[in-house]
Amino acid sequence: MEGVPSERIVIHVENEFDFQKKREKRCDRLLFFINTEKRLVAVPIELKSGKAEESDVVEQLENSLKFAQSIASATSISRTEYCPVLFDGRGIKWSNPRGLKQLSVRFRGKNLLVLRGKCSGKKHLANLLINSGYL
Repeated sequence: MEGVPSERIVIHVENEFDFQKKREKRCDRLLFFINTEKRLVAVPIELKSGKAEESDVVEQLENSLKFAQSIASATSISRTEYCPVLFDGRGIKWSNPRGLKQLSVRFRGKNLLVLRGKCSGKKHLANLLINSGYL
């Protein structure tokens, strides 16, 4: 996680859901860090080596955002920003191929844009977070 703040917490979400006997779909990792504005940033990260199914990714990220919220609400930090991320290898298989090609998830009554990047390369996560104003 080059370029991401060194003071961070990374949760292997699949292991945590298994431990809690949760059966819903979930993302691969959940990153927490404090940004320069002293806000907690929660970043559910889904990793797909091949082509990602839009509906699967949305479900995984939405469930993981709820999990992140349950953790963030237990902190003393008053404001949390949520930033879902997908790294894919060969793009997304859209449920509506003629629709808008922008991935978003529904969370707390709002649509959140999913940041996307390719699986390979250094600093991809940091660059996504910097370019979107989270770092």
